[in-house]
Amino acid sequence: MPHLHEQVEETCMNAWPALKEVRYDGWLIRLASGATRRTNSVNVIGKGRRPLVEKIAYAEAIYRAHGQPAYFRLLSTAAPDLEAALDARGYRAEDETCTLYMSFARHRPPKPDAAIFTDIHEGRPTPQWLEAHRIHSRRTKEEAAVLHAVLDQVAVPVFFAEARGEGGEIASVAFCGIHEKLACVQWVVTDPAQRRMGFSHATLSALLGRARAAGAKGACLQVVAANAPAIALYERLGFDKELYRYHYRVR
Repeated sequence: MPHLHEQVEETCMNAWPALKEVRYDGWLIRLASGATRRTNSVNVIGKGRRPLVEKIAYAEAIYRAHGQPAYFRLLSTAAPDLEAALDARGYRAEDETCTLYMSFARHRPPKPDAAIFTDIHEGRPTPQWLEAHRIHSRRTKEEAAVLHAVLDQVAVPVFFAEARGEGGEIASVAFCGIHEKLACVQWVVTDPAQRRMGFSHATLSALLGRARAAGAKGACLQVVAANAPAIALYERLGFDKELYRYHYRVR
């Protein structure tokens, strides 16, 4: 049986895949037209044999051929040799991120606020969900098109949740992919003008409840460590265990 942090990492990869991937000597080089760093970075997934200098140069060449900077995603559980090698090549650190976990045996997902209308779509999001995600995350149509193309690559069961305001507009969205009875929550975004009004809590409550009903035994998510309001929300929902952190390195 894999350790919990290994299962969580695998689930997060499956719930948010890249458009293109290159496997190379224990590394997974992910590409998605630069939409996000998570799907456009090098990830260590196993032991390799080649010299690190050679491997780094190979990854840099891949990203250069695609017109993108080379990002490396480094877990806090990893050996320090890669980070030292990147330091020597002038790579700087960016955005430490926490990986949080909740067990449904310890924390039953709360029920959504009855005053807020929530809905769940299985398999594919609606056009309205996609447009709400684009608008609330403040992306251009071109940026959103690349990001939303990633959803076509998700092969595990997936649920899309939304919460609507009084006027019927979608105020908050999120989705989760389920792998090995573990739900990975992704893309949590709320209308900036309607934050702290319970919409995110309602969206996530509905999503976690559906995941549990579908057989998930727990849930995980990844959030920037400096995002204190989001972390406080997740803790209220039951994400009470931090498994590991990661950060990016870029030249």
